[in-house]
Amino acid sequence: MMSLRLLIVKTQQINLLPQAQGKREVKVGRRCFNSLLFLGIEGCDSLESLVEGMGTFIALRTLIFCGCPCLLSLPKHLPTLKTLAIMNCESLDLGLGNRKEEKEDDIRGFGSLRILILSELPKLENLPRWLIQGPTSTTLLSLFIKSCDNFRALWEEEESPSLSSSVFPERIDHLIALRQLKIKYCLLLSALPEKMGNLSALTHLTIKSYPKLVNRCKRGAGEDWNKITHVPDLYISDSSDSDEECGMFLSKQLVK
Repeated sequence: MMSLRLLIVKTQQINLLPQAQGKREVKVGRRCFNSLLFLGIEGCDSLESLVEGMGTFIALRTLIFCGCPCLLSLPKHLPTLKTLAIMNCESLDLGLGNRKEEKEDDIRGFGSLRILILSELPKLENLPRWLIQGPTSTTLLSLFIKSCDNFRALWEEEESPSLSSSVFPERIDHLIALRQLKIKYCLLLSALPEKMGNLSALTHLTIKSYPKLVNRCKRGAGEDWNKITHVPDLYISDSSDSDEECGMFLSKQLVK
């Protein structure tokens, strides 16, 4: 256990592990998790959070949640995390709690993130503050958003009567390292922001959506076409989709 590198969990517990009772349990727990590189959590119907009071996952590179309907929160400090995938977690609010109570350290807790996958998260309405304002805004390379039915993506603090409630956040240009952006089947996302052209590092854009957004991105004619002409690799479609791509990606993570 002292050299644990990969862990895949399926449990009916509320927390990943019971609360440690004594100093020895805390010490052993920290040693086990300090070496962990990959953590996959799947089909945990009652799980609300990861273990509390056991120290941080100081070496963790990949964290995947899939099918955890009661999950309420993420760890706030994962400084080495490179890949985060969250799928089919209907209770999760990615705001990391009350915005007024957020501390600067909470926002800086994902300072090395490279890949973020968000799928089937009905509580996701806009990109979380820690993604836009924290160090992640300068490290994130790939962002995948799929089948988030309430995703409007308007940055709350910048909302004004002149802006639609269903456009991508005007602060998206803070994601200065972003190379790959994929948006699929987010019904309430109906337009791209004016500052989309400021994503100078973006080389690949995929939009699979409903006709309104797809038509706005139509080559040479759509209202949003001029916002994405700088992207060399474009794929815009309203065709059917499958989960094969995401599944292949997660399989690659397991064998790294």
